[in-house]
Amino acid sequence: MNTFLQNQETKNTSRRKKILRKTFSHVQKISLIVLIWSALVGGLWGLYRLVFEKGIFIVKGVEVEGNLSHLNAETIKQASGISSGMNIFSINLDVVQNKINALPWVKEAAVARKIPSTIWIYVNEFTPSALLVQDRIYLVDSAGKKFKELDADDEKNFPVITGVNSDEELKNAMDLLYAYEKSPLQDYFLPAEINIDAARGNSVVLSGIGAVVRLGYENASAKLTELYSMLGAISSYKGKIRYVDLNIPGKVVVKYEN
Repeated sequence: MNTFLQNQETKNTSRRKKILRKTFSHVQKISLIVLIWSALVGGLWGLYRLVFEKGIFIVKGVEVEGNLSHLNAETIKQASGISSGMNIFSINLDVVQNKINALPWVKEAAVARKIPSTIWIYVNEFTPSALLVQDRIYLVDSAGKKFKELDADDEKNFPVITGVNSDEELKNAMDLLYAYEKSPLQDYFLPAEINIDAARGNSVVLSGIGAVVRLGYENASAKLTELYSMLGAISSYKGKIRYVDLNIPGKVVVKYEN
């Protein structure tokens, strides 16, 4: 009986030791995890303080690059809202980009951080190609983008677009202007006006002589080339040309002032 009790006690002691070893191993693992997490959190906190609270990553300068013809670097810096002393990681680059894009001449802008203390801004300006006359007068680029209302300080020596009531008509007007500028007539007469007329067809007013070239709705390039081939004969008359109508296939109708 004593031997049985001794064996049971031995078994119970061995079982308790196993449980203690298992518990101790579990506690060790938990302690190691807590230690690792504590070190990680402490490291992150230190990194946060280094990045956001210390003076290492504060803005010391704003660099502006791009094809600046109508804007200057100072105007762009002011529009960005960035000032010296700000932390570069606390600056929302998308917000800054939107502020710069709101400037009238800005076609596109890009903003980036240059570690450790500089914000870089690139600006591409619109290039005006024509003046669009609607309720007001607007500057238009070669793609037909109406980007700015004309003011007293803006250059005004551009072809004028009239009769446009929609984006599609504006695109048609710019296509016609492009076709004219690619034609040989461009070497003799600059386009003064591009008119879009749903009833009578599209036309070009020639600068200097004021003559209207009626082109209809299609095949503008071919019609302009045809007009160029007959320019000598048309110009041989002494009367001032009022208009040239190219709407009749195979014919060029010229109306002279009396």
